[in-house]
Amino acid sequence: MADSSAPSSFTILATGQIECAEIPECTNAYLKFQFVAGEDWQLLDGLEEGITQAARVPEGRDGVLVWNFPIDITYKTTNAFGWPQLVVAVYGLDSFGRDVIKGYGCIHLPMAAGRYTLKLRLFRPRSASLLQSFTSWLTGMPAEFSDPKFPSYGEGREVTRVQSGGHVKVQLNLLTKDMDMFGYVDGSGREPAVSAITQM
Repeated sequence: MADSSAPSSFTILATGQIECAEIPECTNAYLKFQFVAGEDWQLLDGLEEGITQAARVPEGRDGVLVWNFPIDITYKTTNAFGWPQLVVAVYGLDSFGRDVIKGYGCIHLPMAAGRYTLKLRLFRPRSASLLQSFTSWLTGMPAEFSDPKFPSYGEGREVTRVQSGGHVKVQLNLLTKDMDMFGYVDGSGREPAVSAITQM
């Protein structure tokens, strides 16, 4: 007879904040974020996407855009396939005051409970030719991904031309529940992990 008290899924809870960003030659920007998870993952609580307030670098400062924007999300699932990722897109003003993409970033949430500092390296797509690059500059419409979730996909990224620049810093606290019941080692029984993770 099956144990009726056995859990039917495991749960992860992520809370924290999108703290700040450093982007070369960018003094005014806001950030759009979204969590992307596999089909077997069910959202229990929180917002899967959002947008921060605009941040401006004060005069004489070291070029850090500070948002301190809170994030809080809870998922449940029965397997680790499609582990949640945080995808960000930073938008700022160009020299003509037009709203343009400054960079995309993506990172998987940690798989063990603990407190983390995540560093998402930013990149943006490049135009395929000098003519397209000049046209996009002239019209104020630089190359962007048509699907904002594209950075979280594996397919097609190997042929995408990008230019790197800057990073976003995220503070995250992660809790897990019942992962061990499904055969996953979640770090329980140890002291809470304090880690710094950089997306490669």
